[in-house]
Amino acid sequence: MSSVQALRREPDQFAMVENFVRFAREDDSAFLRFAFSRICGRDPTSAERLELEFDLRRRVLTRTTVVKRIVAIARRDGQTAYWDTLLPDSENEVRETADFSNASITPSGLLVNTDGQAMVVFVREVENIGWMIGPDLMRQPLQINDGNWSVQPGWLLTGPKRSFADGDWLLDLDLIQPQTAKLDIEIVANSGLDVLQAMTLVGSFSGTVCVAIKREHRFLELRIRIHERSPEDSWLRPRNISMRQIS
Repeated sequence: MSSVQALRREPDQFAMVENFVRFAREDDSAFLRFAFSRICGRDPTSAERLELEFDLRRRVLTRTTVVKRIVAIARRDGQTAYWDTLLPDSENEVRETADFSNASITPSGLLVNTDGQAMVVFVREVENIGWMIGPDLMRQPLQINDGNWSVQPGWLLTGPKRSFADGDWLLDLDLIQPQTAKLDIEIVANSGLDVLQAMTLVGSFSGTVCVAIKREHRFLELRIRIHERSPEDSWLRPRNISMRQIS
């Protein structure tokens, strides 16, 4: 009596970039499944797929860059993988948003960026290093699983309860989470008596929100709360949570 056995091809040791970037040009999900299958020998995890689809849709990453990242993931997984390309240099450039402020972060969480703006960094992911988390913040115990934060319902992050200069500030958010996951974000002052900004994010988000801070607004606090989630959706990847003064 014969038994049916599952067969799976061995992942490619060499990835020729142009063989991937032209696959399913209008379907990033299919492109990612194809690239992961051929390079890593597996499908992308939910977190990997959501993050890369999100960045491709916003044109933060090119498909060329994504192929290189998938090769890096395969090597992280213990496989031998390389990439090469015959694409012209103009197509092979990595067009990612540069962030020149990482090296300027001080232990106090305050910095002045290259545009001369005062900035407060709450959470920032730094490539090949991990996360920098500002001081005077209360948070859930940090547990990293597959490159993401494992989260539980309730308050995720609160603080720092200190005064900021009055004026207009921008809250910069860059967060990856499951498509139906909800995240409450508030900025309050005077122990929560004054609510300066409040929103609920559903799914991944990258954008900027204006916050007007007046002289009477003291002890500012950022509050981030996790809604109830299924166990497989209990993760979050905060890539940037910071504020910068514009006036």
